Amino acid sequence: MRKKDLISLIQKTEVFSNPKIELEQYCTDANSAVDIIYFAGVEFNDIKNRLIIDLGAGTGRLSISCAYLQAKYVLSIDIDFDAIKVLKGNVKDLNLEAVILPMCADINRFEISAHLYPKELNITTIMNPPFGVQKKTADRFFLQKAFSFSDVVYSIHLANEKVHNFISKFVSSKNWSINYVLPFNLVLERSFPFHTKKTKKVAVNVYRFIKN
Repeated sequence: MRKKDLISLIQKTEVFSNPKIELEQYCTDANSAVDIIYFAGVEFNDIKNRLIIDLGAGTGRLSISCAYLQAKYVLSIDIDFDAIKVLKGNVKDLNLEAVILPMCADINRFEISAHLYPKELNITTIMNPPFGVQKKTADRFFLQKAFSFSDVVYSIHLANEKVHNFISKFVSSKNWSINYVLPFNLVLERSFPFHTKKTKKVAVNVYRFIKN
C-alpha cells in the first residue's frame, strides 16, 4: 500500500467520541501516525514480521499502521474499555482481526510470556505514552514496562531539555540506551471543548531505544 493511501485509510478510522482528559486521550492525526510507523518500519525495518506491542493504543491508529507495514501480530493495549471498543470496531471494519488483538489492561499489570509467541519473533514496542500533564512521570511506567519484554522500543515524548535529560538517565538505569532521536511535529486533533483550534502542533521527539 502506498503511503498516501495508508494515510487516507487511517484518517477514516473512528476516533474517541468522549475522550478522557485524565488519560490524556488526544487523537494523533493520520499523517503523524503513518510517518512515525514508516520511521520505525522503513528506516529501521522494525515492523515487518515482528510482534508489535502498542502500549496505550487508544483507537488504534499506530496499531493499524503497523498491520499494513506487515507486522506479524499486533497486541494493542489500553486501560480504557471505551477506547478498546472503538479500536475493535476499526480492526473489524478493516478485516485485521487475524493480525491485531486489542486488549483492555493496565500496563502496570500487563505481562507477556515468551511461551506465548514463536521464539524467532522479535518484539517491537511502539507507544505514545501520556506526556505527564495530568499525572507527572506517567511516561516512566510505560518505558519501564516496555523495557521488560521488548527487543527495541519506540516512544514519543515532549521535546524539551528537562524531559530529554530525565529519559537519558532513566533508560541508562535500566541498561538501555537511546539509539536515535527523531525531532517531529506531532499534530493533535481537537479533542476537548477548551481546545480553540482544529489542530495543534506539538514539538516531540520520537526515541528509538535499544538494549545495551
